Amino acid sequence: MRVRENLSSIVSSIGKKGSTPSFNSQIGKVYGIITTENTPTKELFNANGGYNGIGTIFYLDYNSSKNLSTLAVNLNTCKVAKPFHSSNQNYPLVGELVELIDAPSPSSQEGNNLSQKYYKGVINVWNNSQQNSPTDDSLGKTFKENGDIRNLISFEGDRIYQGRKGNGLRFGSTVKSKLNLNEWSKVGNDGDPITILVNGYVTTDLKNIAPNVEEINKELSSIYLTSTQQLPLIPDRNDILNPLTKPTQVNLYFDKSQLLFNADRLVLNSKKDEVMIFAKTNIELSTNNIINLNAGERTHLNSPKNHIGTNSDGTLPTEPLLLGNKTISLLADLMLAIGQFGSDASSVVTPPAGSPLVDINTAGVKLASSIKNLMGKLEKIKSQQNYTS
Repeated sequence: MRVRENLSSIVSSIGKKGSTPSFNSQIGKVYGIITTENTPTKELFNANGGYNGIGTIFYLDYNSSKNLSTLAVNLNTCKVAKPFHSSNQNYPLVGELVELIDAPSPSSQEGNNLSQKYYKGVINVWNNSQQNSPTDDSLGKTFKENGDIRNLISFEGDRIYQGRKGNGLRFGSTVKSKLNLNEWSKVGNDGDPITILVNGYVTTDLKNIAPNVEEINKELSSIYLTSTQQLPLIPDRNDILNPLTKPTQVNLYFDKSQLLFNADRLVLNSKKDEVMIFAKTNIELSTNNIINLNAGERTHLNSPKNHIGTNSDGTLPTEPLLLGNKTISLLADLMLAIGQFGSDASSVVTPPAGSPLVDINTAGVKLASSIKNLMGKLEKIKSQQNYTS
């Protein structure tokens, strides 16, 4: 397996020193773990407490199991141990070694010396976050080993919790002397805190076995909580986000705390109540495609000024939109006045030659008066809030 191939130098160095590991009976080799109703089998699941037995292992003493393949052992012949910690579901893999202790059993109050075996943790044979089985046996029914997954580089003072599949949590800080090894120590002071949650590390150098380090633009998904750090995140749009507010680009921001979510897709879902986003200054939405606002009832934009678009010189548009109902009302009055003029003009009788067309004159005066009145209302149909270019 690739992990063992990568760590062969460790095995060689141990052999050169002439040290031979010796274990007492409190070290066991795991041959099975109850993780589901049918793993390892339904019978063993039921015989060891059902769902209360989740995490129970089937093991043999290490000294008597050195040459026994994990596939050749009947689990009914194995000993049984339960997890020592109730809140830690860090169960071993088949083939890994565990530390065993004797501790009180559920029946300890009924008599003396009523104890049972518990396991405290996996023996870190390979010092590898993925697996630590000392043999080439199967690691279980579903577990697949990936030789590209490495331990994370640990800087002084870091606390790292790493899963077996390229996921982990780092409680770290700025380390100025190591800025060539990580992406977050370029600015700030030593000790400035940073918390990084990653799912899906990408190992850059596959040719050696050096530990890995987080790279924000390569990870499958990640969350970064910063204090003063500057992170080289490259968003899909990295031009001027807004020519009016001119926010600092994502990869240039530092000195103040940030919360960065980075993945192929982000979903915020509120099951019972609102989704609320607040900002001290501005809220920026930027995309190379389309922004959709969909609502089952209404969309409400509320601010003293609403501007649609930007002028070619980067300034805000100043052309006010027209108020719909008032515009319709004004146009209706105009059409009514023109219609009345047409009606009056249609019934005019031709007078003797040289006489004035009194009815036409009267109709024209009425139309001019109506238009003058409507002109006075034009200013009132312009929006005082909404503008476009």
